[in-house]
Amino acid sequence: MNPRLATQVQWRGAVGSSLRALVGAERVRLDPDGVRAAFGEVEPSGATCILGARRAWPALAREASARPLSAKLAAACANIPAGSTALALSGGVDSAVLAALLRGRVVAYTLAPELPGYSEASEAQAIADGLGIALRRVAVREDDFVAALPAAVRACECPLYNLHPVSRYLLARAVQADGFDMLVTGDGADEVFRGTSGADYLPIVGSLTRAAGLVAIAPFLDPLVASSAAGDPDKRALRALAAELGVPQAIAWAPKAPRFAPPMDLTRHHDPDRVAALGRALGRAPASTTDRERVAWTTLALFARDFAGLDLSCAA
Repeated sequence: MNPRLATQVQWRGAVGSSLRALVGAERVRLDPDGVRAAFGEVEPSGATCILGARRAWPALAREASARPLSAKLAAACANIPAGSTALALSGGVDSAVLAALLRGRVVAYTLAPELPGYSEASEAQAIADGLGIALRRVAVREDDFVAALPAAVRACECPLYNLHPVSRYLLARAVQADGFDMLVTGDGADEVFRGTSGADYLPIVGSLTRAAGLVAIAPFLDPLVASSAAGDPDKRALRALAAELGVPQAIAWAPKAPRFAPPMDLTRHHDPDRVAALGRALGRAPASTTDRERVAWTTLALFARDFAGLDLSCAA
């Protein structure tokens, strides 16, 4: 069975796929420490902003095997069903390798944001052309990101500091509308090759994919794949495999570039009174100087509005 990218949340000793399902209608309070990751002040730990709750991402099993990375990835992809599955193709090496291994079995999609400096649609097209596969572009504008933000925050159950994760929700929603049931993603590659947990990102995009009505399949989270990835933070083995499979050299060996969405106008979702109450509850002075601050306070307020049982009495 291929690894599924799913949410795991821990709260009071219980583990579940949804914070709401674990907490229920109990009155719970914001966690002044847990919310800090949304503002980028500490190393991400997977914390949410509910007192006592943490996002959990289990340590990846390291199963020893002499087989090369190519064979392990091929095995992880072997049972992915054709016909009902799409592939999220970005402009990077991770999804490019999956596209090469799955060509002829899945339909490739890429998000094409009409936002300056943010789209990787041209790189995705170069990958598709190099591999001889068709590519479906999903055109989105700033208004699409902003309009989807409340639903995205409700789905991932945590505040954000950048709107980049919303791109997954927009892509998955378009894929589901075309009749697909599953979405293969390159998620987890950075984490397994670098040996980091991914608890602050992987459960979020897993939740957003599921909220759009799809099952997310992440072959890089297969234990055998992870065993080959350990100790290779530059992904040299994966890059060599990409070049061997026909991925354009310029993409196979391109250095990793962080992906952040550009600033957007979130005025329609900004609730000054709720933000002020949250600031008092957390003992912080809400700021809006940077895009990170604007996104964090806006999405925290959206989360607080939607989460049943959130106790802000300490703000009184």
